[in-house]
Amino acid sequence: MEATSREGPKDKKKYTTPRWVQVWFLQRSRDNWKKKYKELRFEAKRMRNRVKDVTDSRENWRGQTEQQGQRIKELEAENAALREQVAKKKY
Repeated sequence: MEATSREGPKDKKKYTTPRWVQVWFLQRSRDNWKKKYKELRFEAKRMRNRVKDVTDSRENWRGQTEQQGQRIKELEAENAALREQVAKKKY
């Protein structure tokens, strides 16, 4: 079994890319990441607002529907009472 050797300081690679290129690349990478994050944050906020609007709208419609259902029951009861009065007057 062969022993694995570790790379020593003498085996360290030298980069030939100038520092200013590395800095430019890292700044561009950072700026792109920030831009992407900002767009995602904006989109998430837009979606949260949309969900809130839809939820509020549904609650509003649900409330109106319940009120109208109650009103229909009241009117049907009133209509039935009036029909009874008319039926009594006929006889």
